[in-house]
Amino acid sequence: MDRRQSQACLQVMDSLNFGIDRILNTNTDSDRSTNKKGKCTGRAVFTVTQKNWLEYYFQMEKYITKQNRKILASSLGLTDLQVKVWFQNRRMKWRHTTAVTSLSK
Repeated sequence: MDRRQSQACLQVMDSLNFGIDRILNTNTDSDRSTNKKGKCTGRAVFTVTQKNWLEYYFQMEKYITKQNRKILASSLGLTDLQVKVWFQNRRMKWRHTTAVTSLSK
């Protein structure tokens, strides 16, 4: 490729600008409008170790106190809110499975 062709290719690539830089730098209003508080949080993905410890504590107690929740969150590298929501969701799953098994008997 000669110099003119390479410059033309660079100009075309700049005009298209489909690179990762464009994706990372775009901040659209539609992305922010989904969460009204202004915080853009994604789905929490827990590691296997974190899940195992959360399950272990859930088997001991279905409801976790604030103090234990803060200790557990800091030891697992999670936020207090993530642990709180995990326990809420896990209790709902537990209630659903116990209700289904009691109906099937």
